[in-house]
Amino acid sequence: MKKAKVKQSGYLSREPRVAVRYDAVLIEADGCELQVVITEVSRDGFRLESHSELEIGAGVQIRVGKRAPVRALIRWTRGLEAGGVFLDPVEL
Repeated sequence: MKKAKVKQSGYLSREPRVAVRYDAVLIEADGCELQVVITEVSRDGFRLESHSELEIGAGVQIRVGKRAPVRALIRWTRGLEAGGVFLDPVEL
């Protein structure tokens, strides 16, 4: 993984984000499946909307359509929104 560069403003630079709207299934560690909508993706992560609150630090899998699930880690939550990082390489 590439190291993030610090901008003059003191913030870390990030990979470009792309606004999307993908229906997906989030699979929790216990096997429970939740319907979610992915609203942004980048090379390293994502933002999604869910019908229930997710837990920061949770290891999950995300499946879009008939593609194989991708492992991910939830990094932040705000109500029914959450963001995370991909643990497996993804094709955008």
